[in-house]
Amino acid sequence: MYTLQIPNGFFHLWHSYLKSRDIDGFAFPFSAVQKQQLNYILAQPIDAQSSYVLFIDLIQQTEQQLNCPHLIFDMVQHVQPEHFGVLGYIASKSTSVAEALHFVLRFNRLVIDGQESVPMHLSQKDQGIHLHWGFSHSGHVLINEMTVAAMVQLARQIFSFEQFSLKSLSLAHEPRCALYHYQRFYGCQVYFHQPRYALELNRESLLLKSQQPDPSLNHLLLKHAEEVIATKSEHMTLMTNLHTLVAEYLLFHQEVPKLEWVAQELHLSVRTLQRQLSEFDSSFKKVIETERIKRCNILLQQKITLSEIALALGYSDQSALARAYKAATGQTLLARRQQYKLKA
Repeated sequence: MYTLQIPNGFFHLWHSYLKSRDIDGFAFPFSAVQKQQLNYILAQPIDAQSSYVLFIDLIQQTEQQLNCPHLIFDMVQHVQPEHFGVLGYIASKSTSVAEALHFVLRFNRLVIDGQESVPMHLSQKDQGIHLHWGFSHSGHVLINEMTVAAMVQLARQIFSFEQFSLKSLSLAHEPRCALYHYQRFYGCQVYFHQPRYALELNRESLLLKSQQPDPSLNHLLLKHAEEVIATKSEHMTLMTNLHTLVAEYLLFHQEVPKLEWVAQELHLSVRTLQRQLSEFDSSFKKVIETERIKRCNILLQQKITLSEIALALGYSDQSALARAYKAATGQTLLARRQQYKLKA
């Protein structure tokens, strides 16, 4: 049932939390096999991954033994970049929230992986930036709760607790403890039983600077992350990676990325990227236009002018956008905006 792989760092976090309280977790009534598995995981590299199954038992047994249903919120107070493996270090040495989110989208499989892992996405609505992913099934509730809480706490460390804050949080599951604990920890409105998991940030938060950026170190860490990703079974195709890169660039920079930049991000030569695109019966221009139209549909639902939308998508003017939109969808911009108004 549980095919998820989670970072060994989560097991180490559990262990270090209990040590900080002078509690021997191995004294809890785990089976001999479970203790053997736990010993093995704790002896492995912290950036390796292990089955989620044992982690469920660890948390549930610890919550029961300590009579602490809000255990996860207490545990993540001790989170460090290494608990997220190489991605944690990359995020901690990023220059800004925007850059850190870019790396999270690109390398989140280094944290949670497996056949039932759900890809993360980034979108914008009004002045809010949403990092979101879908709900798979109830067996993943605990790891989603753990991941969200640990991500938020680590972000507070990297970008300063006073500056980094959420506008809202959406959780697909029901509360696992009293609502008070959620509101106290997250400091924002928390919605439960939602169709997806989503962290909403203010758009201005993207500009927050890291307290200890290190571009040189990150250059080396990124190479290592790419090597690790390459050893995993193919989960995201070239086309998926390419569309994600272009969508992120449009969101953050409000202009079209250069082919050379995209090829560099994918660690391909321009010629190789173009050749592989042709094998998919596609082209860089087609990818750009597809992502522009998708982004345009989001912006059409917001209270901004068509001229502003054109500029945000890298078109020369509103007329150029109108022609491209009509060619791609068969609809005019005004007709589509009216449809959105009727749905609202």
